[in-house]
Amino acid sequence: MRIILAGDSRDNQRRPKNRKRRSRRSRTFESAITVPQPVRRNSGAKRRVTDTLAKGRKKAERDQATRTRTARTRAERRQRAQRAAAASSVSMLRSIRWQTARWRLLALVILAALIAILVHISYDFSFFIYRDQTQIEGAHFLQADEIFAAAGVNEQNVFWIDPAKVAERVVALDGIKATRVRCDLLPALVMIEVDEREPVVMWRATSQDQDLWLDETGVVLPYHGDVNSPDMVFVIDYAERHLKVGDRIEPAGIVQSVLQLAAALPGEQVYYYESDRGLYFSHRVSTGEWPVYVGTSDDLARKIQVVQGLTEYLVENNISPRYVDVRWAEHPVYGKPEGAAFVGGN
Repeated sequence: MRIILAGDSRDNQRRPKNRKRRSRRSRTFESAITVPQPVRRNSGAKRRVTDTLAKGRKKAERDQATRTRTARTRAERRQRAQRAAAASSVSMLRSIRWQTARWRLLALVILAALIAILVHISYDFSFFIYRDQTQIEGAHFLQADEIFAAAGVNEQNVFWIDPAKVAERVVALDGIKATRVRCDLLPALVMIEVDEREPVVMWRATSQDQDLWLDETGVVLPYHGDVNSPDMVFVIDYAERHLKVGDRIEPAGIVQSVLQLAAALPGEQVYYYESDRGLYFSHRVSTGEWPVYVGTSDDLARKIQVVQGLTEYLVENNISPRYVDVRWAEHPVYGKPEGAAFVGGN
């Protein structure tokens, strides 16, 4: 129920006019601004869009299902591959363990065999060296037993013998120049070959009243007794000296000088040595005998030529001098015979 007041009658009467004005103004605004009107779509097109969307969803669902199946298949394949790899690793590990065990077993068998062989050769007397299992060759002046004792191989296992050390011990002996050692296993045998220093001069030291053997280098040798050699040279030494085995005689080269004189003057095998005069010998020829003073080893070849030439001159002239002195090869002299004048010259 609507109550209209008296005071409001004017207003109520005026309001319809205002509405008309507003409506007029509203129409004027609407005519000035274009308002988009809703478009009515055809129901067939809407159906097609709906079908298209439905098809798209189905396709997306199928694609998703395909991807899911593919991922599941791949996962299953990976799992199978992992299981196969794990099984292969286990099998390989078992194979490796078995091979390792076999190699270890083989190594243990070989080690046991080596230990058995080592024990056998360490205690089997057939591998030990004794005097009858040692061959010594080249010894003419030294005793073989002495060389065997110096070698230090008696009752030694042939596997523990060092040939180089044996050679060092043997060559340290006086009178040994070089040594070669070889060991054979089956049968156990040690062969020692020595090169002895050859005695070439019998040196009689009057101060010691002793005869000594010297080699070509002047080394005193430990040999004793006679040497059956027709070419042996003898030297009588009047110098005050004391020689022992292994010493080298002084002055150096005196033994070589004696050998050189003996080779150039056949028949002269006895020489003398004095500290002041040096080396000299008694020269025997058809016309007589006289001493020849050579002195030192300096210019020895020239001195030998002078002795030979002067000897021919003296023999041809039937001269027997009291001595011949070629210590100065450029000024040789000889002593006048008994009752003759002094003769000298080049």
